[in-house]
This record gives sequence, C-alpha cells and structure tokens, in this order.
Amino acid sequence: MPVHVIAYIFVIGVSVMTLAFFRKPFAAQLGRKRFDTWALAWMVATTCVFLLTNFWVAMIGVAVIAAYFARAEPVKPAIYLLFLCVAPAMGLPIPGFAGINKFIEIEPQLVVAAVVLIPSLFVAARMKRLNKVGAKADMFFLLYLILQVSLSIRAPSFTHMLRTGLEDFLFLTPIYYVVSRWPKSVDDVRTLTAAIVLPVLILSAVAVPEFSRNWHFYFQIIINWLGEVPFGYSMREGYLRATASVFNPIVWGYVAMCAIGLGLALLNDGLTRLYKLAAFGLLVTGLLLSLSRGPWIGTIIIIGVYIMLSRNAVTRSIQAGAVAIVAGLLSLLTPFGRSVIGLLPVVGGGVNDTIDYRQQLLDAAWDVILQNPLFGSANYLQNSALQNMRQGQGIIDIVNTYLQVGLKSGLVGLSLFIGFFAFVLGSLMKAHKTARAQSSPLENYCRAYIATLVGILVTIFTTSSEGQIPHLYWVVAALGVAISRIAAEAPDAHPVAGAAQADKTKAGKAHADFNWK
Repeated sequence: MPVHVIAYIFVIGVSVMTLAFFRKPFAAQLGRKRFDTWALAWMVATTCVFLLTNFWVAMIGVAVIAAYFARAEPVKPAIYLLFLCVAPAMGLPIPGFAGINKFIEIEPQLVVAAVVLIPSLFVAARMKRLNKVGAKADMFFLLYLILQVSLSIRAPSFTHMLRTGLEDFLFLTPIYYVVSRWPKSVDDVRTLTAAIVLPVLILSAVAVPEFSRNWHFYFQIIINWLGEVPFGYSMREGYLRATASVFNPIVWGYVAMCAIGLGLALLNDGLTRLYKLAAFGLLVTGLLLSLSRGPWIGTIIIIGVYIMLSRNAVTRSIQAGAVAIVAGLLSLLTPFGRSVIGLLPVVGGGVNDTIDYRQQLLDAAWDVILQNPLFGSANYLQNSALQNMRQGQGIIDIVNTYLQVGLKSGLVGLSLFIGFFAFVLGSLMKAHKTARAQSSPLENYCRAYIATLVGILVTIFTTSSEGQIPHLYWVVAALGVAISRIAAEAPDAHPVAGAAQADKTKAGKAHADFNWK
C-alpha cells in the first residue's frame, strides 16, 4: 500500500473519532446540520489533498469542494477558515507562456480564498461599513496595503512587478475586508471562531500519533505535490516536533496557540465541563507536542491577559498559578523530567544559541533598515550586513516578523503595520468595556480576542511570517474589528432589552469563565 494512503488512513481515522466525540457540544453551538456539513467538508477536502497526488488536480479539487460547501454556508468566511489548515501552505507557480516565466504562486489557502472570499467582496449588503468603529484600523490597513502593492514597482521586470503586486493584493484584501465586514452578530462571531478552533482540535489529535510514531503524516502530501520535502524532520531533546498539517513546528505551535486563545471564549460558550476540559486539554497537547518555545510563551501570555481581563482577576490568577506550579512539579517527577527541563523556554538546551542568533539578527537587520529607512529594500537579503547570518542550510532566516516588514517596507511600512494592530486592540478594549457594562455574551469573545492578539504580537517577534502565520494574524485582527463594530451596535440604548439580556446570561454565569481549578 502506498505510503500516502497509509498516512491518509491514520489522519482520516483520527479525524472521524475527534469529530464524533465533539459532535454533541459543537452541534449545540452551531446547529447539527452545520456541524455535519463542516465535518463532511473537512473529510472530503482531506481525502482530496491526500489522494490526488498531482498538485494541479488537487487544487482543482480543493476549489470545487470549497465552492460547493460555501454555497450552503450563510457565514461564507467560515469555509475559508475551516480549510485554512486542511493542507500545508506550500505550492507552485502557474507556468508562464509567451515570454512570461511564471504567474502567481498557487497554494491551497489562496485557492480557497479565490472561490470563497473574493466573490464575497462583491456582496454589497455585507461589505458596507457597519459604523465608524474601527475606522482608524481600516485606514492603517488600507495605507499598508497600498504601500505593499506600490513597492512592487521595485521589481526587476514588469511581469515580476505585476506578479508581486497581485500576490500582495489577493492575499491581504479578501482576508481583511470580508472577515471584518461579514459578521453582524454574536452568532456570526461564534461561528467564525468555531471554524478556526475545530480544525485545530482535529489536528491536535493527529499530532499525538504523529509524535509517538515519529512520522509526519502530511509530509506525504508535499512529497506527492513537489517531488520532495524542502526541509527535514525537526527534533528537540530526542523527540520529534509535531507539525500536523503545516510544514514547520513553530507554525504548528503558533496555530495551536491561537486556537487555545480563541477557545477560551468558544469553549466557555455553553460547553459542559467534560467537553470543555477535553477540548482544552487536546489543544494544549497539540501545542506541547510542537516543542516550540515561542508559542509556549505566547500561550502563557494569552492566558495571563485573558485572566487579567476577567471580573475576578486576582482569584483566577492565583488558581492558574497554582495549577501551573503543580503541573510543573509533577512533570519533573516523571521519568522524562530531565527532558522536560531541556525543553523549557528559558533554561532549556540550545536556548543561548537561539537567543544569540536573534540578537545578532536584530542588530544586523536594524543596520540594513537604516540604510533605506523610509521604504526599505527589495534586495535586503543580498545586503553585506546580513551575510554573516547565513545558517548551515545556506539561508538567512529572518525569524522576526517586524524585521521582515521593516526590511521590506522600511519604517513607514513598519509603523503602519504596528499602528494597525494597535488600533484594533484599542477598539477591542472599548468593545470589552461596552460588553461588560451590558453583561453581553460578547464580553468573553472580546477578552479572548484581545488576549490572542497580544500573544500573537509577542510571538511574531520570534518567528517569521510563513505558512499559516500571516493568515491567522490578519484573520484575528479582522474579527477583532468586526467584534468592536458589533459591540458598538448593541442595544445599549434600549434598557429593557439590555436588562432582559442580563437576566438571560446571569443563569449561565458559571460558564462565563474557564474553570482553572
């Protein structure tokens, strides 16, 4: 039996079991019909990417599947989010002709965006602005988009310029504008959050046999499509670092981190304690098996911010700290105690080398940025100041998203990038205050999105924007803008409705915050 078929059997088997276990709580949140449709969509798409071994045939299959399931989904962006991690974010350029070397590079995520998000841009009723909330974030995003597209003029050829500008436009525009405009209610926010968290739950379950068998199941897809895997297995302290459906342990850790952060709202939204703990435990397991220290630290920050925004911040901080200390001490008493120490973010093995490289990179990259301070350089990797940063593979790994942005688009681009996320956070903080005053169920989502966005902004300081990393930070920010606008339109001017909502949510207050006991 071909290796990719065996890998497919493992993945589809784990997917079916995970979906079956979590069907009851998620069907209660989403509706049985929607959950069953999503489950079918996930399994059909997974079958497509594993068994269609030709890349272009697989992309046609993914496009058809995404378009078919998007037709019946009222919240269109949910299908894009559901398929965001269905396959590795790797692809091939469309072959050129008539003197053109190649067109834009195609990957599964772009294919799904093309058939789901781009058509949604033309749904005028959904795309109109809800209100003025988030207007500054919109402005900074638009300026950043214009800058990125404009900087493509530095390309060495006209066709390269068109390709680069088109790739930036097609990547940024549909994600932000569709995701930030489409949600109109708490139910829409819940649906889109579930579309992010549910696939990561499945992949966290897949990461367990992947880790225990020392076998990256999804690497078989890359081998079929590209002929080879452009990187090897990554190990730490003798253990395989799980990657699930992404191609990099850090990217997988980042994806799991985001799902944990958003899950703090979703899993507290009506789930019983059994399913809540099972889901949270599975997501944490997926994160831990990545053996990626940056996302581990990011997750700690997310949980800390989430707790500090709660109504009983001090009590819950003590609970969370006690759980962390007990869990850490118990892990040190196991036969793997020494390995646990080696994996820790601050005192683990290889930490000094990692910190030294990032510090040297920061110093060297800053010198390069100052050479072209306003708009950066298209050829920054060829700058002599960065040549000492080449690693054993012969590459210069810019493991810092902020440096990537600064090197490519200068301090102007970096300021727009940071300013955008700052205004999103500001809008979310105002929304959180409004939702809390109204005892709205949106309050918990505000907390989760604020915490997740803070964790993301810290984590991308230690990793480059590759794979699903940029997809998720733009999505989380766009949903943050949507949540802010929904909160601003809440019926705060109607005290009767507000009181009724407060009475309705009071009974379920025991489920409002995650139980850290």
